[in-house]
Amino acid sequence: MTILYSIGLGLINALIVGFLVRRMMFTGTGAARNIIVSLAIGLSIWPITLQAYRLLGVAEGGNYPTLDMSFPAIMIFLLLFAWFIVIQMFVLLAIELVMPTGSLTSLLRSAPKIPTWYRRFSRLAQIQKILIQFGLSRYLKPRIPTLRVSLREIASTTRDALAAAGVTFIKLGQFIATRGDMIPHEFVEEFSTLQAGVPPVPFAEVKEQLETQWGRPVAEVFAEFDEVPFAAASVAQVHRAVTWDGRVVAVKVQRPKIRKQVRADCDIVLTLAERLERSTDWASKVGIGKLARSFVDSLQGELDYRGELGHIEALRKADETGRSTSGTDSKVTIPRVYKEYSGEFVIVMDLIEGVPLSHATEVVDGLSELARNEIAQDLFLMVVRQVLGKGIFHADLHPGNIVISPAGRAGLVDFGAVGRIDKRDRRAIALLLMAFDSQNSQAATAAILDLLGTPSDVNLRELQREIGQILLKYGDGMPGSTSAALFGELIDFVVDFGFPMPVSVATAFRAISTLEGSITRLNPELNLLALVTENGRGLLREVGGLGVDRQEAALYAAAVAPQIAELPGQLSRIAGHLQDGTLDVGTSGLNISTIKNLLKSTVEQFIQVIVSTALILGGVILMAANFGPQLAPELKLFTYFGAWVLLVGSVIAALVLAPALRQRMAWDRLG
Repeated sequence: MTILYSIGLGLINALIVGFLVRRMMFTGTGAARNIIVSLAIGLSIWPITLQAYRLLGVAEGGNYPTLDMSFPAIMIFLLLFAWFIVIQMFVLLAIELVMPTGSLTSLLRSAPKIPTWYRRFSRLAQIQKILIQFGLSRYLKPRIPTLRVSLREIASTTRDALAAAGVTFIKLGQFIATRGDMIPHEFVEEFSTLQAGVPPVPFAEVKEQLETQWGRPVAEVFAEFDEVPFAAASVAQVHRAVTWDGRVVAVKVQRPKIRKQVRADCDIVLTLAERLERSTDWASKVGIGKLARSFVDSLQGELDYRGELGHIEALRKADETGRSTSGTDSKVTIPRVYKEYSGEFVIVMDLIEGVPLSHATEVVDGLSELARNEIAQDLFLMVVRQVLGKGIFHADLHPGNIVISPAGRAGLVDFGAVGRIDKRDRRAIALLLMAFDSQNSQAATAAILDLLGTPSDVNLRELQREIGQILLKYGDGMPGSTSAALFGELIDFVVDFGFPMPVSVATAFRAISTLEGSITRLNPELNLLALVTENGRGLLREVGGLGVDRQEAALYAAAVAPQIAELPGQLSRIAGHLQDGTLDVGTSGLNISTIKNLLKSTVEQFIQVIVSTALILGGVILMAANFGPQLAPELKLFTYFGAWVLLVGSVIAALVLAPALRQRMAWDRLG
């Protein structure tokens, strides 16, 4: 009977505590834990009450409390019952702090992910082993050399480690090499040499992916299909095929299961970046966390070939527009794509005959100097037309992405990395090229300020003077005057001056710089800066110059007309506020009502803290004083009253603590 009664009492406790905690403190504690804690304490209430009766000399007993008990017995039972409720509230709040509601459910729901976590942990252990193998683990410690110490050594060692870590990390190194605006040039130079030398996947593994894309056997789609790929990269491989109407095409197919591997490795990249940023100064300075997140977004976009398909079509259209405007043919072609055969995992395009420039020494040596110069000139014109004309350009024209044929023609491949730049920035870049041609530091300064904005504390005269020194250094065919060196120094310069470098601008600078490395393979004596000087003015006329045409002027006028029409009314309102002294400037929405509510809440909490502290201290004093009429043989009335005062103070303290807990839980959910 006692056990059944205790269980019933525990259930009553559960209802009472659930109401108090959820309604008075506005903090849900979970029904399951509420019932478990209440039952555990409910089973203890009556046995502990009987023990208290014996200690206080109250002659009461039985299996459960009844109304015919003595007055002292009833008063003591009510006090103990109230204290058990308060204790339960604090216990539940403490559990909520340690293990918020839903933690166990989340853990059970996450059980199917354990194999994935295990694979991720194994891969992370493998990466850690590579870091140790290449001696990079010492750079993960807090007390390591900073950016000022042996950067070249760190960059070289990291490049080798990335190459050993596999596809995703090779891509990471290549991506970092495009961000000279964020990392030191030593890393850019070392990571630019990263190439993925990977064996091809057997045709049986890619055949299923091809047939899934096409919905029919490969033999029905193409009259001929070479099962051995003629090119293999880290993410895809390329096969030669012939359509039923006799066109020779290249079929670029993504490696099977590469997405799962890349997805797992991207999680590791983000984890390592966060760790580095927390533990090292140099990683924090270069913003490696932001760099890693940008890389993950870029790589995931590259894995969907529908994006690359759009890039090729846009670049081909821009090239055709440039040719029609100039009225000349080009030695460099962009392949045509076949949308009916292409999709998320496959791209089919015209096959460009030839050898990648990175392995075309014999082919280049067999060409005449005139043919090599024509290819180099057309490559330069194509990229500059892309950058200045349409604002979409091939962002990775290293020698491996340029194909050269013995017939003296060239073609571009691999359009995964494409840059975009808006019209205003294109005009600023064109102005910068013109300023370089005329050695005009004032115009160059204006172009850079238009590209990057103006930091509040910059000294414009000093800025112009420094830019003038750079123009003199790289002008008039001075030794070492290369676009890579010029743009590299410009990037270092603007970063040192505190300019934020937009990604689109940095990508455009790197595209032109990378192109120079490819052009010098055709003719080491060619200078890209000289090509800029020779062709700059003609290109500017071709792409529309620096002016604003009539259509743009009309568009701008239409855009600003509403603001101009509203200007008199806005000026009138400002004048009125100035006259009556109610002008509010820069308060960011922090009005008087908000301030009042904030002050009211703070004062209320402060008063609650004072009251609860006073009650707790008062209760302790009353209990320790032990005076007043006898309530029981071993219990004075004021001691009993002090216990109730202490209880009330504890409840008020819980009411103060609960909002802090609620706020913490809200932040956890947002995080």
